[in-house]
This record gives sequence, C-alpha cells and structure tokens, in this order.
Amino acid sequence: MKRANFYKILPFTPLLFVAFFSYVPPVHALNIAARIGDQSTEVIGGDRLYFEVEIKYPENTTRKDLRLEYQILEEEKVIASEKVLRAVETQASFLDYIVVPKSAKSGVHDLSVIITDYDGTLDKSVSATFKVLKGADQVTTYFFIILGAILLVAVLVIIQIISTRRRRTT
Repeated sequence: MKRANFYKILPFTPLLFVAFFSYVPPVHALNIAARIGDQSTEVIGGDRLYFEVEIKYPENTTRKDLRLEYQILEEEKVIASEKVLRAVETQASFLDYIVVPKSAKSGVHDLSVIITDYDGTLDKSVSATFKVLKGADQVTTYFFIILGAILLVAVLVIIQIISTRRRRTT
C-alpha cells in the first residue's frame, strides 16, 4: 500500500525537482581587497594615504562600471570621503590615495572601501587600518626654518664684522 503511493508521486518527481531548483537567488562572486603599503601604515594629518584595491569579479562577462567610495573612519565617524568610478571586467588592481585631514586625531583609523553598481544589486565593503601620527604644524615648521636662516645670517654678519676689525687693527 505504501509502495503504491510512491509510484503515484514518481511521475511528478522531475517537475518537483525543477520547481525546487528553478529559483536560485543571484549570488555575486565578487571579491575585493584593500591593502595599505608599508610606507603608508603611519601617516601625518594632511598627507596622502596610498593603498591598493584589488577587485576580482569572475562571473562578470562584460565590462561593468563600479562605484567605489573611500572613507576614513575615526571612532566610527567618517572624517574624509572620496568617490571614484572604475570599469571592471573580470579583475582589476589599482593604486589610489585619499588625503588624511589635518584635523585627524592621532591613533588607529580605518580605511573603508565600499563598492556598488548602478543596478543596486551589488554592495560590498572591505576595510584596512592605519595609524595617524601627530605631526608638527606647518606654521611652526616654517617659523623654525626662518628663525634658523636669520640666526645663520646674524652669525655670518658678526663673523664678518670681527674679521674686518682685526684687519683694521693690524
């Protein structure tokens, strides 16, 4: 009796199989990576932060425009942001930069790279960390350069005066 019920369902098995697997939600095989070079792991406010972005999109068969947004986060707050447009087929790797604001506090910060497309079907992000160091203010640096130049000229003038007095007395 149980076997008879099974044979009644058996002709509909391919139909059930197709119905079950007919809707598969789209999955994007997008892989992104953001790497900060060794020279840029420690920066001073106002300097450029150089980084590499690597995009692998193997299921993409045609050229696709992707919007990339770079953000610098300080305590979960965006302090700098920049948007760029990149065309990608299956993979791309490029070097880019963002300027760290002079007002950035010293300490560890996050660089966030957010990738979206125009269809709205793609939204992926990755982040990397770097350190902001406290740097000297530019006005202070210029002050010490000018002060050093003035002192050098003053020393040279004093040496010239002393040498001319010695020549006159001899």
